Amino acid sequence: MRSLILTILYLAKDTLHRWGSRLSSPLARVMVVFFLSLCALCFLGSYVITGKVVKEKLHQRGVDSVYVSIYSDKPISFPSAKKIEKLLQVDSLALRPVGYARDSSGSSIPIMSYDFNRSPQIYPLLTNGEPTLLYSDKKAYSDGLRSVSIKGNSVNVHARYLPAQHPLMRLMRSRGIICSPETIKNYAVPNSMDNMSNSLSVCLSLRPDDALNVERLQELSNYLKTYTQLEQSQAPIVSALELLKYMNLILNNQGQARAIFCLGIAGIAGILLTALAGMEYRQNEYIYTLMKSFGIHPLMLVGSFIIENIILVSLSFVAAIYAFMEAQQLVLEQFFKLGHHRLSLQEIMPEIELIGASLLVCVLISSIPILCASMREIGRVLK
Repeated sequence: MRSLILTILYLAKDTLHRWGSRLSSPLARVMVVFFLSLCALCFLGSYVITGKVVKEKLHQRGVDSVYVSIYSDKPISFPSAKKIEKLLQVDSLALRPVGYARDSSGSSIPIMSYDFNRSPQIYPLLTNGEPTLLYSDKKAYSDGLRSVSIKGNSVNVHARYLPAQHPLMRLMRSRGIICSPETIKNYAVPNSMDNMSNSLSVCLSLRPDDALNVERLQELSNYLKTYTQLEQSQAPIVSALELLKYMNLILNNQGQARAIFCLGIAGIAGILLTALAGMEYRQNEYIYTLMKSFGIHPLMLVGSFIIENIILVSLSFVAAIYAFMEAQQLVLEQFFKLGHHRLSLQEIMPEIELIGASLLVCVLISSIPILCASMREIGRVLK
């Protein structure tokens, strides 16, 4: 045990002595691995942030929702929000088109109502239970009373802003007047009450945990498709399912490209580590052979080079990660033109693990020439 400790201490001292006498050797490894890792993180980080930005934009535009507008010859009923939540674990909205109003500019505004079982869901959005103009474009409207024309008569309705990301805004296409079932008769277009129960606009939205999940979106599409078939309606299902499938295909192809890029970076680092380690071993081969003749196992000599490279590569890689996290705003905004976005350590962690694994493999591969050299017969070296 004592001899093992002394051997390890001697190898550590020899490594520090080599670093001090030939500073260029460890410095070259540190600098090359640092800059290669930093370049890889910048390159792969641009892919990650691009995917993140695209997903955020798609989510804001309601791509994680499925829509259908049903018109039938018979009354249509749709399950309540609680039943849909229990069945599909999603948020749902169901509105009944009643007619149209016109604002001061002559633009058409849909008038919609809802079933009594959805009152707890929609009634709080109305102002004092009165018909309310909900909008998402602050340039076109402002909160307060607005005058609109309904059935040729000027009517004042309350206006209220809702974010464009709200499912209700997506269903009404950025604006609409919502009337409660109690007040709908006063605002419905003539003859619309007769067909009110025969029409329905439905929106099913994924929860944030399932956002942009293709499988879950397919499940919602299948549900609405089955529902419309049972209602004997041919209403088309509107969703971005095909778009998401195509986006996932692109991201998967990017994943392969990123893996190839990491292998290329690791290959360059591996060649450098192999060359430097082999050169240093050959320069000290006589001393290492003497140590072998004293009973030191060759694997210990190889292990010392592996540990040395792991320490240098790890320090370089950690420094590259720190530099990227501190300078990523400048890199992503100025070089890749991705705007004011920032990646967290958790978001970039898969790329860090990929690069780290590639560098570790390179360190192990670079020790193969040293392993072969350490197995040479003692007599051939000391003769």
